[in-house]
Amino acid sequence: MTREGTAPVKAAVLLSGAAFGAAAAFLGAGVVAGSWPRGWAALTCALVLVALGVTGLVTGRQNRTVPDSASVPDDSPALAKADTAGPSGRSSALVVGVVWLLALAAAGTWGLVAAGDDDGDEQGRASGKPAAPSSAPPSRGRPTVAWTVPAVGAKHDRGVGAWALGETVAQGRLDGLSAYDSADGTVRWKVPAPTREGLCGMSPDTDQGIGLIAHARHGRPCATLLAVRTSDGKVLWRTSLTGKGLLARGLAVGGGTAVTAEDGAVRGRSGETGEQRWQRALAEDCRVLAVDSDATRTLVAEQCGKGARLVALDTRTGAQRWLRELPVESRADASVVSVSPVVVAVDEDDPRGTHAFLGFDDKGAPTATIPFTGPEGELSWQGGPGSGDVTRPLVRDGHLITLAEREDIVPHHVVAYSLADGRKAWVYHSDEQKAALATAADGVIAVLEGYGRARIVLLDPATGKAGTVIAPESPKTQLSIEPELLAAPGGRYVVVNHILMDAEPSAFALR
Repeated sequence: MTREGTAPVKAAVLLSGAAFGAAAAFLGAGVVAGSWPRGWAALTCALVLVALGVTGLVTGRQNRTVPDSASVPDDSPALAKADTAGPSGRSSALVVGVVWLLALAAAGTWGLVAAGDDDGDEQGRASGKPAAPSSAPPSRGRPTVAWTVPAVGAKHDRGVGAWALGETVAQGRLDGLSAYDSADGTVRWKVPAPTREGLCGMSPDTDQGIGLIAHARHGRPCATLLAVRTSDGKVLWRTSLTGKGLLARGLAVGGGTAVTAEDGAVRGRSGETGEQRWQRALAEDCRVLAVDSDATRTLVAEQCGKGARLVALDTRTGAQRWLRELPVESRADASVVSVSPVVVAVDEDDPRGTHAFLGFDDKGAPTATIPFTGPEGELSWQGGPGSGDVTRPLVRDGHLITLAEREDIVPHHVVAYSLADGRKAWVYHSDEQKAALATAADGVIAVLEGYGRARIVLLDPATGKAGTVIAPESPKTQLSIEPELLAAPGGRYVVVNHILMDAEPSAFALR
């Protein structure tokens, strides 16, 4: 073969060698990492190796059939045979070219698909946090919007809360209570508000399949109380409250008992029948700041004059278990962050007064004080559906977890503090605006982030390290100024927009 004839063969051999090296390295990396290439990656490797084999076969055939012209006489029969082999050589070269084009096309397609699959990972890496911790669920593939509920009501209508009910989620809007299937968003049941009345209150949680709501006419006290069975939306009972009706943050349910802070008293009623079980009359010059209950304990934060106190009652009987004076000397606001363990948030009018989360043990002895303002910035504390701020701190595994704003007027941090001594345990930061928190069934902390479109980042509750990011690219994930995050089965997360500003969906689910 002439020098000119061997050049294409040598080029093919070199190209095949390079391709073989790349494919071998790719496959070797897969073996070391414990994960073989799949999908387009596997197809690309297969085509590269096939192209290698075809090139090698053609090269071998050419070396066998075309002798070097320098060693063969011009009139040799071998030269005549080589001349007749020309078209076959060109056909083989064509086959090589086609196979290599297929390999390159597959590589390009794989690159585009892989780039699309990595969008969510790039967003997760943008925060500079490590990969998913062992406690975070593995990636469930490309994030998607499972379902949406279109905007309902007028602009600036304010919702009062939401419940995570396992297979359903319930949203309290001005026009009533609606429950959606958490898997596909279909309406399971509704409790509409009466004509010319709107929802004005909702218990933060449900208990034993019962939740509480309240509604009122415009400009009237929030005075009509209803108990709703959460399995089918049946109204178990309703009653009319007297005087000023239901107080702010004055509705809770625990242990089958409906607890209400009303004008002049805190009352406990049967969750199933509405029959009154007990009553705690308020002392003169006292007002309730907040109540909350679980199966055994009811906490009542109340202010009497310029002082304030926290009272623990037996949820079923109303008997007082303990009373603790709070470090307050001026008018204050408060909310119950957690009933067990006991955590309350207190905010005094006095600038030098108490502005902190306060922790207590089961007998009312103080355990920790966590100021609202500190090195991590201003902590979010208000919490409580119906309060106008649905950023509810979480209490988990002896830690208080909440949002914090350091330099901007919106939070960009999630911070955890020990309830044993008030020290910071960990902090998670990204440039995305933080909007809400939720705890998944497996204990992972879910953070709702984003300005405009939503994304969810899953955190290790022990370390705060970021793991899976759920961030579908869809205009259906618009956030309002007051979103709430609920965890649902099957790795789904439901976002409820409590105030609609610009036709955002009332609710949507991500997975």
